Amino acid sequence: MVPLNVILAYDFGGTKVGIAVADTSGKRLHYIRVKTSKQKAADLVRRVIHKGRELLNGMDAHLVSVGIAMCGVVCGNRIELIPNIPGMDRLDVRQMMYEDFQVPVKIENDVMAATLAELRKGALKGTDYGLYVNFGTGIAAGFTAGDKVMRGHNGAAGEIGYLLKNRDDAKGFQSGHAPFEEYAGGSGIAQRALAAFGQPLTAKELFEQSRANDETRCFVENIFQEMSFQVANLAICWNPERIVIGGGMAALPMLRESIIKKLRSCVPYPPEVVQSAFTGEASLYGAIELALSDV
Repeated sequence: MVPLNVILAYDFGGTKVGIAVADTSGKRLHYIRVKTSKQKAADLVRRVIHKGRELLNGMDAHLVSVGIAMCGVVCGNRIELIPNIPGMDRLDVRQMMYEDFQVPVKIENDVMAATLAELRKGALKGTDYGLYVNFGTGIAAGFTAGDKVMRGHNGAAGEIGYLLKNRDDAKGFQSGHAPFEEYAGGSGIAQRALAAFGQPLTAKELFEQSRANDETRCFVENIFQEMSFQVANLAICWNPERIVIGGGMAALPMLRESIIKKLRSCVPYPPEVVQSAFTGEASLYGAIELALSDV
């Protein structure tokens, strides 16, 4: 029997790495997760390479390419702005993967990879101009024009976590801050909720409590208003046909309703707003699409 041609996809997040084997149609065959916490970057990369090898060894398959969705900014062979995995900025992850697997390796920022998946097979397919916004532990966006995902001069297009909240906001990138992400990203919400309510609350717990508690509801509404404000500004700048909301908060009806209301009241040409087609796994499917680019 002829071995099945497959690709290997890696989705590096701040707390875990998703690893998948897919066939050359993009159908996912196997999937595992590896925690990233308290590991040196080099050790983590070697570990996930080994885990990928284990997946391949358990099947009659021939590896043809590897795709990597990486948190942080992918600039050539360097990964920058990646504080969640210390030491990753000193590694050439693409080369490490190539030396082990000896097949083409593609690497891209995780949200840009997610945007690619939405563009090719998801909610942005067929659009002329599109916008993907990821609201999860971190916040970032992806811009599309035709069949292309816009990277920017340094590969940092869409790093909207660094957006300022107002003209008096002095806590920007150079002072070690990401104002929008610290206010509305999952980690930032949890930290601010602890300060406001005196108990550790995840973003999910906070949203659940807001249904029956006026104080937490006001807290959550302020967050959604900030998100909606920033998305409206992006829509004014980019004029997309459709906006796709992804990440852990994408399924919250209150968030989508808040964004739509702001777009309709403030944007000259309000785009359609839809949820991601990949239920929180857009970056992983983006890594699959990256790998398929070489098949």
